[in-house]
Amino acid sequence: MLNNHLSNFLAALVLGSTVVSAESFSTTEYIKVTRSVPSYATLNEEIPSEQCQDVREDVSSGTQHADVIGAVAGGALGGVLGSNVGGGRGKTAATVGGAVLGVLAGQNIGSKYNTPQGDSYRIVRKCQTVYTTKTRKVISGYSNIAKLKGQEIRIESDQPLKQIPVTVTYSY
Repeated sequence: MLNNHLSNFLAALVLGSTVVSAESFSTTEYIKVTRSVPSYATLNEEIPSEQCQDVREDVSSGTQHADVIGAVAGGALGGVLGSNVGGGRGKTAATVGGAVLGVLAGQNIGSKYNTPQGDSYRIVRKCQTVYTTKTRKVISGYSNIAKLKGQEIRIESDQPLKQIPVTVTYSY
């Protein structure tokens, strides 16, 4: 029984010394940054700009509003004049014929007023948006460098740092 107690005591003594030698604690220390180096990123930007130029544009000389007005007025006037000629079935034919001739004459007269005088073009300003790509470099962050016990410590951040926090663990 004494041997058994002695064995337990020795085991407790060994375990106790192991616990004591394995104790440690940690603390945060601040190391002075020796230099901060900027990191760069490349940005591509699309810059819009408007480019304009004067262009010659043909003016159409086809029948437009004056032609239609001339044709309607001529047809009505021709129909009235034709109805005053002849009698019976001849009067109907004269009215229709007068209206047809009036339409043709009115359209011809109207197109003369619709046709531009001189040159048959005009100058028109036409514009379009054009995009130009511009590339530029911007600072995307900083690599902060410090030394602790001969070792270089590097930490990335969005701004230059004056100190770097380091957790140091002491064991005894």
